[in-house]
Amino acid sequence: MKLLHRHNEQIEEIQKLTSELEKSPAFRKMREEQAVETLAKREKAAAKIKALEKEQAEVVPKLQKDLAAKEDKFNKTKALMDAASDEAKIAKVAVMSQSQSFEKAISKQAEILIETADPVIDEAIIFFNKKLSYLRSPGRIDHVADGAERNIFTDTKKVKAESNVDAVKSALEYCRAAITELEKMKLWPILDAEMIEKMKKGIPSIDEYQEISGTKPLPGSKGVNPLSLLPSDSAMEWKRDKLMEKAKKILSR
Repeated sequence: MKLLHRHNEQIEEIQKLTSELEKSPAFRKMREEQAVETLAKREKAAAKIKALEKEQAEVVPKLQKDLAAKEDKFNKTKALMDAASDEAKIAKVAVMSQSQSFEKAISKQAEILIETADPVIDEAIIFFNKKLSYLRSPGRIDHVADGAERNIFTDTKKVKAESNVDAVKSALEYCRAAITELEKMKLWPILDAEMIEKMKKGIPSIDEYQEISGTKPLPGSKGVNPLSLLPSDSAMEWKRDKLMEKAKKILSR
């Protein structure tokens, strides 16, 4: 009870002091100055809002107008691109369809030309195939020895010979190319028999020889090889190491 009574007394004292403070001229002056300051701050904020709203009313509509123009341009351009894309797809399908149609028609006519080709062409193809078989058979490539030069220092000999290997290769390539050309001739409307005969007579001769050479070791032992009298690689390395050690000792003095 005493504490409660004491508390009430303190409240009453505070209220009394507050009442007296509010009645003082200094306090009233402070309150008036605060009110003036607050009013000035509020008027400034209100004026700023008014200015910003005015600027907003001027700027935003212009930006909205510009946005609308650009969106309209974009939509028109997109519509044109979509239309162009559709046209390109249609054109691509037309190209593929027509290409396949022409290829099919050409293939059909080519079959007619191949089926009705003069038998002379197939006979010529058989002729060149036989030539190929002949050229690939054993014995077509020939080598003729043309002496040898001995080298006693290397214990080898340089062998010379003549061979028709290049001539045989040339004849093989000619026959393969002739068969390819004859297959194409089946698509010609008129047979060129004279050309076929020239092709047959134009096969390169395999009797043309060219010199070739190579090095071979001499067969068996032919006396002392002078190279064998030279020190071995290991002996040379041992002598080199000894000389290097001796040189290091001299230089370190």
